[in-house]
Amino acid sequence: MTAAAVRVGVDIVPVARVRTMVDADGAGPLHLMLTAAEAELSRLPAGWDLHGVAGRLAAKEAVFKLFHIADQPLPWTSIEILKGPGQWPYVRLAGPAGRWAAEAGLAEIDISISHEDQFAVAVAAGAAVPPTHKEECHAEHDIVQP
Repeated sequence: MTAAAVRVGVDIVPVARVRTMVDADGAGPLHLMLTAAEAELSRLPAGWDLHGVAGRLAAKEAVFKLFHIADQPLPWTSIEILKGPGQWPYVRLAGPAGRWAAEAGLAEIDISISHEDQFAVAVAAGAAVPPTHKEECHAEHDIVQP
C-alpha cells in the first residue's frame, strides 16, 4: 500500500495587476484566463469584482502547483474556481488540468481564498495517492470541496 503525499500550493496576486488587465471594454486578457462561468461570478453591477478575480487567479495558480508539472504553461481555463453551497470555493478541472490531477493521484483538492486591500492569496491542498495500477486519465475531473 502506498501512502498519500500531502501537496500544498499557494499564490498571491496583487489587486493592482488585475486592475491593469481590465481594459476600456471591461475584459482585457481576462477572457483568456476565466471561463464564462467564472466571469459571471466575477462581475458586479458596477463592473469587475477586482478582489474576487485576484483571488480566483491566485487559486488557479495554487492548484496548478499541486500537479508538479514542469515546463508547461498554466492552462487557465482548464482550472475553474466556482462557488458551491454556502459560497465556498471549489475546483472543477478539465482538459490538461484534469489529466495532470489524475496522473498525480489527486482525487480531492481543497482551496481557501482570502483578500485584503491590495492582495488576494489562495492556498490549495490535496492528498496525492499514486495509482497502484495503470489508470485511464479522464478529460474532465470534478473535484468538489464538501
